[in-house]
Amino acid sequence: MNETSVMREVAKWLRENAGQVIEGVAWLDEFLATIESYLDPPKTLEELQQGVSTPKKGYDIHHIVEQTSAEKDGFPRSIVDAPENLVRIPRMKHWEINAWYTRKNQAYGKLCPREYLRGQSWGERQRVGLQALIEYGVLRP
Repeated sequence: MNETSVMREVAKWLRENAGQVIEGVAWLDEFLATIESYLDPPKTLEELQQGVSTPKKGYDIHHIVEQTSAEKDGFPRSIVDAPENLVRIPRMKHWEINAWYTRKNQAYGKLCPREYLRGQSWGERQRVGLQALIEYGVLRP
């Protein structure tokens, strides 16, 4: 098979599979952004908060004080969704932090952080949330 024949076959394949190729590239683009964001160095709280207004591939908006448990304990959405409680963080670190909230932890009397925080003050919830951001290399200590 000569070079022209190969190019013709590639062109036919692309014409028949263009949708799948484009979808694959879009997925790969998002995946690479997620991996790259994971390598970010820690930032200041101000930098993380400022990032909320600028969505970026590979990042999620994270509530410093967990939103569902805070709402269940009576904190209003206006506080839960306030700008000072929102930060833009790398997506995979967001996943790690969310998982951390569900694992038992010696620092919280062998309770998972989510259980420990039930009934706690906003200040204690914020302290734990900021500590998690530091522990996972998102927030500069």
